[in-house]
Amino acid sequence: MSFPSEELSTVEDFLRDEAFRVWMLERRPDDRERWLSWLTRHPDKRDVYEQAVATFLVLQGQPVTLTDSDVKAKADAIVNRFDTPTVIRPLWHRQWARWAAVAALAGCLAWWQLPDLRSLATRTMRQGLQAPDDEWLIVTNETSEPLVSLLPDGSSVLLAEGSTLRYRKRPNAAVREVYFQGDGFFEVAKNPSKPFIVYTSNVVTKVVGTSFQVRSFEKESTAFVKVKTGKVMVASVAAPDKPVSLTVNQELTLKPTNKPAITQKNRSSDEEISTITTRQFSYDYVPVSTVFDQLETSYHIPIEYDRDLLKNCTFTGQLDDVPFREKIRLICLTIESTFDVTDHQVVIQSQGCN
Repeated sequence: MSFPSEELSTVEDFLRDEAFRVWMLERRPDDRERWLSWLTRHPDKRDVYEQAVATFLVLQGQPVTLTDSDVKAKADAIVNRFDTPTVIRPLWHRQWARWAAVAALAGCLAWWQLPDLRSLATRTMRQGLQAPDDEWLIVTNETSEPLVSLLPDGSSVLLAEGSTLRYRKRPNAAVREVYFQGDGFFEVAKNPSKPFIVYTSNVVTKVVGTSFQVRSFEKESTAFVKVKTGKVMVASVAAPDKPVSLTVNQELTLKPTNKPAITQKNRSSDEEISTITTRQFSYDYVPVSTVFDQLETSYHIPIEYDRDLLKNCTFTGQLDDVPFREKIRLICLTIESTFDVTDHQVVIQSQGCN
């Protein structure tokens, strides 16, 4: 039994590390706990860890001495088996460019390991969004205000009026999947080993941990996906073998008669679900009451607490890339408080701040 080295700092380090390779190949529960603990101790290394995971998947776990030519040869060999997806790439820092390219390739390859997306999505939209069974729950927003739904894995979804979400009561062991119709803002809890997939009648979206908006009504011919944080892979149900990679502020529009159109613009305010799609949750010694007010406005969920008791409490942190429940947890951790969250309200218990 091997333990992760505390000295891992580059992709090469991870791929040469025996503990990392065993974890990737065998996925043992006890190894999972060790790596989660390692990531908790080294949050600044999460990005390079995820790059190493993606690279390992592309290189199929074979022993290699990583050089630029090795990576290029392996990647080219895999790409030649499939049609090349459309990828929109940001301007990466030079030293990360090849790893980011390999990670994007790993994400694209994962699509060919999924079931027939067209038949699966079509079947789900026709049969799945009906009465809930023992394994699934259905949430429909029948009000005129956005409705937040908190998923078992820690993710959160803000549903616009007339939108329906179907998800498992208990997360699947291999993949997180939801079925959706309408307009929704998704904030996905990070879990590199369990992809999060959103199926609709028009589009399929696959992520690991990020935030994005999906609009796909069954009666509308146009669908779109807009990314707020992170990266997502998107495929039309009509062409599931041609995924598109989107990054921050990019938007994909799908129309039945046109090729996918990728833009990098802000939508008009009347097309947004809520201020949450554009608001930045970044704070520097901001009163906790102000933070809670912004969360209430953005998520349309009441937060109950003693304002007088917390009047001296402030919060500093960046909460853009975490789901609603995690936002509340991090705030309460800072002010040494506890909380209880349901789909309809948050209750904060605190002794106050000095």
